[in-house]
Amino acid sequence: MTRNDYPLVLQIKDVQGILGFSKSTTYEIAKAPDFPLIQINKRKIVYRDEFFSWLDSKREQAAAFN
Repeated sequence: MTRNDYPLVLQIKDVQGILGFSKSTTYEIAKAPDFPLIQINKRKIVYRDEFFSWLDSKREQAAAFN
């Protein structure tokens, strides 16, 4: 799947599937201050483009350490 194949607004389960992490690990990642999470009442969502920008920034940070 390409980035544009995902819906414009991702749910945590979508993020979990993209990252390939467990549900609990995904929720821990979503607590990070720089993670682009939007919480409306109990619902947690992420804009697709913001999520992939965040993910790209993490890849760039990891590459800088190698």
